[in-house]
Amino acid sequence: MTNSNEENELYMVKQAQSLRKNDPCAAKAWIITAKTLYPAAFNVQYEAYLLERDGKNYEEAAKCFSVIATNFPNQHSELWQEINSLTNALRNENENTPEQDFYVKMYKHLTPEVQHNIFMHTINHSGDNLEQCIYIYILMFNKFPKSAVTQAPRLLEMLAEGMKTDPDLYQRILVEEVLPMIQNKPPELSPALACRLYTSSLEYYLRQIMDESDTADAWKNIFKVLMICGQMMGWEPFLPFSKHVNQNVYWEKLVDILSGSPAGSSQVLFYATTLFIYSLHGYIRNCKLRIEDADISHVLVEGFMEWTPDGDGSEVPSMEPPKFSLTTPLSPELSKAFLHAAQCWQLLNTDQFQRDFSQLMLALPLAPWISRFLFDLAIYFGHRDEANKLMSDMTTQSSLVQSLQILSLNLMQGSMTLQGFQCILKILSELPTTQGQLLDNMSLKGHRHMVFLPLTRSALVQYCVGAIISRLSRKVYEPGCPDRLISDLLVLQQLNLLNDVLLTQQIFSVIKQRKSFNLRTLSTYIIAIDVIEELSYIWNSQQEDNFELTSSPPTSGSSGAPTATTAGASGGQTRRIGTRGADKGARDEFKSITRQQIARCNENVITLLANFISQEHLMLAQHIFGISQPVETIVIK
Repeated sequence: MTNSNEENELYMVKQAQSLRKNDPCAAKAWIITAKTLYPAAFNVQYEAYLLERDGKNYEEAAKCFSVIATNFPNQHSELWQEINSLTNALRNENENTPEQDFYVKMYKHLTPEVQHNIFMHTINHSGDNLEQCIYIYILMFNKFPKSAVTQAPRLLEMLAEGMKTDPDLYQRILVEEVLPMIQNKPPELSPALACRLYTSSLEYYLRQIMDESDTADAWKNIFKVLMICGQMMGWEPFLPFSKHVNQNVYWEKLVDILSGSPAGSSQVLFYATTLFIYSLHGYIRNCKLRIEDADISHVLVEGFMEWTPDGDGSEVPSMEPPKFSLTTPLSPELSKAFLHAAQCWQLLNTDQFQRDFSQLMLALPLAPWISRFLFDLAIYFGHRDEANKLMSDMTTQSSLVQSLQILSLNLMQGSMTLQGFQCILKILSELPTTQGQLLDNMSLKGHRHMVFLPLTRSALVQYCVGAIISRLSRKVYEPGCPDRLISDLLVLQQLNLLNDVLLTQQIFSVIKQRKSFNLRTLSTYIIAIDVIEELSYIWNSQQEDNFELTSSPPTSGSSGAPTATTAGASGGQTRRIGTRGADKGARDEFKSITRQQIARCNENVITLLANFISQEHLMLAQHIFGISQPVETIVIK
C-alpha cells in the first residue's frame, strides 16, 4: 500500500509538472486532486507552491509557502533554496530583478509569524557563513524591531567575532547598520564586549576623520556611540557632541564623573579617552591654516624671554607652566585644544588607567598624532632629553621642521649653541614661498612661553633673527663691545625696533658715546627709515667731536643681496666719513648715502635679513661663539 501511494503521489506531481507551463489549469487540477489525497506529502505541497509562483499569484503562493514553512521547516533542500531566494530579495528590495520582485511581494502576504520563522530558519541554517547570518539578523530587526531586544546581544557578539578576520567590513556593519537600530533601547552587554564594540566604532570613525571627510559628523557619531555603549553598561550619560560647546564644559563633566567613580573605572577611562582624542584632533587639525592659498603648518617652538641689564631675576626659572603667546589668530584655539589634550593625557597615564589606556592607544590608528603630541608635550614641560628622543620617532617631518625643532630645543636650554646656529642657516636655505606676516608677542618678560610658529618666510626669518638677537643683545652692555657686533645687531633690529625699544636705545647710546664708529653695514643692509633718521640725528649732533662713520661699500650690485666686506679686509675699499670740516665732501656724501638707503625702504626686509645672516654667518658666529673658522666647518652639510 505504501509503495502504491508513493507511486500515485509521484505520478500526479509529474503530471502537474509536465502541464505547468503549457496548461496551468490542467496542472492545477492534478495538484488539487493530489492535495486532497495526500495533504501531508511535501512534493505535492511544494509543486502547488511552484504552480502559484510561476503564475505570479502572490497571495496564493504565500498561502502555499506558509504551509510548507510551517509543516516542513527543516527537511528539504528545496525549501531552503526558496527561503534563501526570499531573504536575498528582501536584502536588496530597491535593486531587485523581476524574479526577485515576486518574492518581495509574496512576503507581504505572509503572516507575521511565518515571516519571523523564515528569518530564524535562515539564521539557523547559515552555518559558517557569518556575514550572511549577520545580514539576516539585521533584516529581521528591520522587519521586527521588537526582536532586537532578545536577539541583539547574539548579533553584537557575532560582529565582534567577525572583526577578528575582517575588521573593516564588520566595523562598517556595526556603526552604519546595527547601532542605529538599537540606539533607542540598547541591550545589556558585558563590559568587555561593550568596550570592545566602542573601540571598534571609534577606530572606524577615526579612519574617516584622518581621511578628512566631514569630521563634525564623525564626532557626532562617536559621541552617540559612546552614549549607546554607556547605556549598555549602565553608565552615567556623558554630554552629546556639539562643535559649539566649549571644551571646558566636557572637561568639567569628566571631572564630575571622576569624583563619583571608583578607581580605574571603565566609565572614566572611555570618557577621558574620547575627550583626549577629540582635543588631540582639534589640536592637530588647527595646526594648519590657509594662508595665501596654501595650507600652512604651525610648529610649537620655544618663545624668547626678554633679558634686561638691571638684574631683576627675570631669568630665574619659574615653577609655573609656560604661557602661550597670542602670535596669530589661531593661537587661542590651538592652545586650548593642546591644554585639554594634555589634561586628559595626564589623567589617563596615572596608575589606575595607564595599562588599559596604553592598550586602547595600540588598537587605534593614532600613531602620527600621538608622536607629534608627545614631542610638543615634552617641549611644553621643558623635558629636552625626552623631546630629543621622541624626535627620532617622528618620521613624517620635513628637514625644515626638524631644523626648527632642534633650534627650539637649543633655545630651551637657555643659550643657543653652534648646533642651533647651524639650524638657522639650514632654515634660511629652505624658506617656503608663502610670505605670511610678522608675528607679535614673540618675546615676553620674566616668563617662559611657547609660540605656535607658522611655516612662512616672515615668521621663520623673524624667529631666526630673534634667536640671534637674544644671544647677542647682552654683549651690547659689555665694555668695549666691538663696532662690528653693534653694527650687525642694528641690522637685525630692523625687524624689532618697536618691540625691543631698550635694546635699540642701547645700541644708539653706544654709537653716540664713541668718537668714531665703523658702521660697515650702512650702505648695504640698513634700509629702515627710523634707523636712518636716528643715524642722521647722531651725525648732525656730533659737529664738535671728530665723529666718524666708516662704511664698506657693497661688492655686488644687486640690491638686498650684497657681499659686504669688513673694513680693510680682503682688499675691500672703505670710506671714513667725519664730522670735522676738514673732510669737505663728507656732509654731501653722507646725505647721498642716506638718500640712497631711504630709496630702498620698500625692499623686502625679510629677504634682506635672510641674505644678511646667510652671507655674514662667519662673522655672526664669531660674535656669538668667539670663533673664526673656515666656512665648511660652520655651514651645515
